[in-house]
Amino acid sequence: MELKLDIPFKQLLELVRQLPPSQKKKLQKELVAEVPQTINNSLKEFLLTGPVFSEEQIKTIEDTRKSINEWRIK
Repeated sequence: MELKLDIPFKQLLELVRQLPPSQKKKLQKELVAEVPQTINNSLKEFLLTGPVFSEEQIKTIEDTRKSINEWRIK
């Protein structure tokens, strides 16, 4: 069973402030443990599935840089 609530942030913050210290620590541990794993997984997935340059595109970029550098020196 899944239950979703739409609680405004201020109200949620007040509820958290009412927790006893032991439950606040437990909540904090859960939040800290959850965030880095989600960020790392989504970043890793993004990087692994992102677009990459082909050899031909890299060659074109290198040639363009070389031409621009030659133009600037003259």
